[in-house]
Amino acid sequence: MKERIKTIVFWILLAFTAAAAMVTPWACANKKENNSEKETMVESQEAAEGTIVGDGAGLNNVEFAKSLDGENVEKAQEQAKRSVVRLDVQGNGAEYFGSGVIWDVTEEGIVIVTSRHLLEEGELLRVVLPDGRETSGKTEGLCQVKDIGFVVVPEDLPEKEKVNGASSDAAEKTMLVVSLHQRIFDTLDAESPLVVLGCSEDGVGDEARHAVLKDKAWFREEFGSDIMVLECEAKPGMSGGGVFDGNGNFVGMLGGGSGNDAAALSMETVNEAYEEVFGRMRSTEEY
Repeated sequence: MKERIKTIVFWILLAFTAAAAMVTPWACANKKENNSEKETMVESQEAAEGTIVGDGAGLNNVEFAKSLDGENVEKAQEQAKRSVVRLDVQGNGAEYFGSGVIWDVTEEGIVIVTSRHLLEEGELLRVVLPDGRETSGKTEGLCQVKDIGFVVVPEDLPEKEKVNGASSDAAEKTMLVVSLHQRIFDTLDAESPLVVLGCSEDGVGDEARHAVLKDKAWFREEFGSDIMVLECEAKPGMSGGGVFDGNGNFVGMLGGGSGNDAAALSMETVNEAYEEVFGRMRSTEEY
């Protein structure tokens, strides 16, 4: 019997102004319980054909994405989906899941960025890649203040699933390290099309929402950084997923939300966290 999704009671309130709504980062998104029905909404999305990619590291079908030539929300979403992963964690006798994004490829392996609170829930059981493969991962570092953590997936990924002697459609798609575009990021405003991608309990990158940017840099001392405020009805399980612009570039990592408001940490904040943990930063000027 399918497992029912139950939201963890772990809410950190973010106070807007007196007249504004509340934004709430989720702890680790969802808790799985045995012997009950699962209630979820899954929006099927087809993977992109011919996505523009750069010169990747050549690591198990992983390449670096490039910004699309002009805004195209549909293609941007298709490209972005190939950068989203699901992380399953076990702790306190229960199993949880959340979302993550392929941030970089290094000599150590594939670097995934996700929410720190998910990794703090317990032992990382598995990482489900965009092409459906399941693999192990190691938590490499958690930021002290920011709700950001990093996982490294080893180079020796499992073989791709074969269907009637051929790779499945999903397995044929190249996984993509997210592209970062500083100039486009600097011009983001309320008119900029944004897409938020996360995971359902059984899917990968299958939870998609269109979002409107309400505030790109709202500083919150308790989070140690600026917060991106989005008009977007996200759901638990999407925490740690990506926010992407109309050109397919990664602009932020979803932290949580309440009602029609969501909070994200910008790609600049994620890059700062990457430097904090790994001692290096992704270039944002090469695209």
